[in-house]
Amino acid sequence: MNNPFFFKETPMKILLLAVSGLLLYAVLCINASHAGQWLGPRQGQEHVLRQTDFGQPLAANPLGSGENIKVMELSRNARSSNVLVQVRDREPLHRHADSDITVFLLRGDGGMRIGKEALPVKAGSVIHIPRGAVHAYINRGPEPAAALVVYNPAPGPKDRILVADKP
Repeated sequence: MNNPFFFKETPMKILLLAVSGLLLYAVLCINASHAGQWLGPRQGQEHVLRQTDFGQPLAANPLGSGENIKVMELSRNARSSNVLVQVRDREPLHRHADSDITVFLLRGDGGMRIGKEALPVKAGSVIHIPRGAVHAYINRGPEPAAALVVYNPAPGPKDRILVADKP
């Protein structure tokens, strides 16, 4: 099939590509600036749902000037726990004895160390960390990072165990 519009550089084709690129850029920017929403149970009321824009609890509970990490519980039952976590600089190296965790990075740009490997992560990344895996998030952005973290099952009081960094 010979389609001269597809193969030739025409002013109309250049204009359509430019407009398409601008529209795609605008959609990506709008989505990147929106932290997302929580649709889940109210604390202590397993079957009563609430919908919350993540930006609201993050704005209402900012990290204090001397705080590095802040954790806000959204919901908890015997099967899972859902928390919002803010990190200014980095987490200490640690592991979880009771829970597998899934991290949904809402804001931030940095690295996730799991074992000896460090991988780049950014807003929109989803990271699964199996129970017992040594890990830490390192924020490399200018603003505090924020993540929705799902623990499965819900952690006990001695779930988080700090680990010494060995060369």
